[in-house]
Amino acid sequence: MEGKLLLVLLFVASAAASGKYRPGYPSYPRPVCTYGGETYNVGEKFPAGDDCNTCTCRSGGQVSCTKKSCFCVYNGQKYKVGQKFPADDGCNQCTCGSNGNVACTKKACITFCEHNGQKYKVGQKFPKGDGCNTCRLCTYEGKTYNVGQKFPAGDDCNTCTCKSRGRVSCSKKTCFCDYNGQKYKVGQKFPAGDGCNQCSCKSNGRVSCTEKACIKLHRFPTVLKLSAKMEGKYLLVLLFVASVAATGKSGGKSSRRECRYNGQTYKLWQKFPAGDDCNTCTCKFRGRVSCTKKTCFCDYNGQKYKVGQKFPADDGCNQCSCGSNGRVWCSKKTCETSCEYNGQKYKVGQKFPKGDGCNTCSCKSNGSVSCSDKYCPPPPRYN
Repeated sequence: MEGKLLLVLLFVASAAASGKYRPGYPSYPRPVCTYGGETYNVGEKFPAGDDCNTCTCRSGGQVSCTKKSCFCVYNGQKYKVGQKFPADDGCNQCTCGSNGNVACTKKACITFCEHNGQKYKVGQKFPKGDGCNTCRLCTYEGKTYNVGQKFPAGDDCNTCTCKSRGRVSCSKKTCFCDYNGQKYKVGQKFPAGDGCNQCSCKSNGRVSCTEKACIKLHRFPTVLKLSAKMEGKYLLVLLFVASVAATGKSGGKSSRRECRYNGQTYKLWQKFPAGDDCNTCTCKFRGRVSCTKKTCFCDYNGQKYKVGQKFPADDGCNQCSCGSNGRVWCSKKTCETSCEYNGQKYKVGQKFPKGDGCNTCSCKSNGSVSCSDKYCPPPPRYN
């Protein structure tokens, strides 16, 4: 019975191509809109893709979207309308306005420091006065920056700022997506691996692809000849039904209602783990297996970490985390690993003699030296 149904469908397709058969409805397709690789009916509302505005499908396939200002960009960071955040001088406060502009308070901020009767500009480096220590600027990847100075983070995307007390603050934008071993910029569109659908790199580092059904007509050479002469999109529906009938229910050599994956057998539409402790696969027609392609791990110094997992950096000071795009992000605070005292270098936490034959000093994590100050009796004299 199913084989006869296929013959009927192919006969209708052949008749439509020759012009001898017309269904009882118009050949023009139902009016729709296409936006971002998705199809919507007239009157349907859907998100614009910026996490803020909304679009509507109009007659004639036209898409109309609201144009609200939803975000402000300040020093490479994105803020929502109404959100408050600190200004880059570490003193004033800013607000994201409804027009997308940033408004900051303009109160006077201290730009000088006074030390031992001398005035110094914010960020200026000068001796502490003990003949040993100095007051520090910001140090980042071997370079020194003044307070308020901006500089690239080193990932070709984010920006850092030197804050007071030597602290470095960097934007944390997701700038790229990884797909099938290729790197794409946020907003970039590219073809999916099936050669049919379209993908795009989202602002959260994830890849979003359309999921429309793709018909491989090269499996139907007779039908392919017909499709070149056809009028009306209704025939494509017939061909799709015919392909399903031929591959899923005809009982011929191409009929496969199960899949083989890693030595296991799965039924049609059955879901199962991909084997990487993260992704999931589905058994589809013709024994084809389709798996999700989420980034699940990060590699750091030969260790594997799950997305979202936090772990210490290799400097023993900063903290790292595994991002959703498989990249490792680490804090970039300045870490002292040694102290200098009387011309000698000591490791953080190390204890050593003060030099007076009595007291003891220790190296602190901020690079300073702390010594006990107990009274030391003078050494005995011998005549």
